[in-house]
Amino acid sequence: MSAIQYHLTQPESTSDQYTPFQTVDFNLSVPGRKLLKNSIRIEGVVVARTNQTDAYVPATAGAASSAIDAVDNIKIDNVVGAHSYWDSWTTETESKGVLENLQQYPRMVSQVGRATLGQDDMNTAKMIAEQRGPTELNGNIVLQPVVDQAFMTGQAEQPAERSKPSFSIKPMICFNRSAGGDYSFDKNGFIRISGILAADRHALFGGNADTNYVLEDLVCRYITIPDDGIAEPMLMRSYTSVVSSINSTSTAIKARVPSAQVSSVSMTFAKQSNLQSPEFNSYALESIPKWDSVEYLFANSLQNYITYTITDEDDALSRGLAALESAGHSQVSQKTLKANKGMIMGLDFNEYVNLSQQTFTVNLKILDASVTQAPFDCFLMFHSLIEM
Repeated sequence: MSAIQYHLTQPESTSDQYTPFQTVDFNLSVPGRKLLKNSIRIEGVVVARTNQTDAYVPATAGAASSAIDAVDNIKIDNVVGAHSYWDSWTTETESKGVLENLQQYPRMVSQVGRATLGQDDMNTAKMIAEQRGPTELNGNIVLQPVVDQAFMTGQAEQPAERSKPSFSIKPMICFNRSAGGDYSFDKNGFIRISGILAADRHALFGGNADTNYVLEDLVCRYITIPDDGIAEPMLMRSYTSVVSSINSTSTAIKARVPSAQVSSVSMTFAKQSNLQSPEFNSYALESIPKWDSVEYLFANSLQNYITYTITDEDDALSRGLAALESAGHSQVSQKTLKANKGMIMGLDFNEYVNLSQQTFTVNLKILDASVTQAPFDCFLMFHSLIEM
């Protein structure tokens, strides 16, 4: 039996096209083998259109087409790339049930990307495969049909000689953020990975209500090794998201997190009107107007009540980046975050805290009363550890 085997599995319910809000399930199971940690990838092609009237591939050259081109302003977030198409992920196993439910998934990718990836970091084959790039323009280019061949001078290009753009992402699920042993299918049973596709207005931006996308030819690829019968503990990182509204100058956010091992919390913001509009980037890490202070209240592992009050913006950003770093995301940089037009607050607990039996509270004060008329959403990401 081969030491390393490469596997490909199709969705449980295959379809010619996968549309927004649709759930896509992948079942992974190989008897006598172990899943090689951090080896799962999701691949497919995307068909993004400016409208639902014109054909994507016109019958003749020069005819109207709904395919994205350089003139259009329609794009995906260049930092998030093809992760933009997946609104959430759920990971479960036969023996343990649901391990994680990753809501607001593209925003989590946006946090990590904007805090760690500079323009040079985007110019790699790994990033290009995920439809990510160094400039906002890349978000438009990756949606355009791909020319399959070069054309001689004076010869017209034929529409049928273009192919749909493809992608290959490594989703930030717990099995791709794992350390320790490899997952034994014989001992733990199958793995089911379920993704829900994002709404048109969230995955794409810069367009109008007619802008839309579908995915095709979806597959899951992963690598296995022979099961050696050794049961080693697995440590996997994950997160739980909580969303709350900010519609006053003084806001109290209370959250109960179903995890006994939480290392930190990171916090980002977005104007509610922008989240509902197809013109704006739903995954941007927006700044809140005239921020004054943020206060975190919780009990640590010794049940001592802790209060952190932060009034300096640089301190708030530094602590937000420290929260990401403690969750396993290295090379965070405040300079990189600002270059990527992002704002992240948060707190590193410096230990693992049980938040399942207590309420975590954030008190936020803003000096600009405009939030009462133009409210924001606050996204809290509680970074946790899963053990198997």
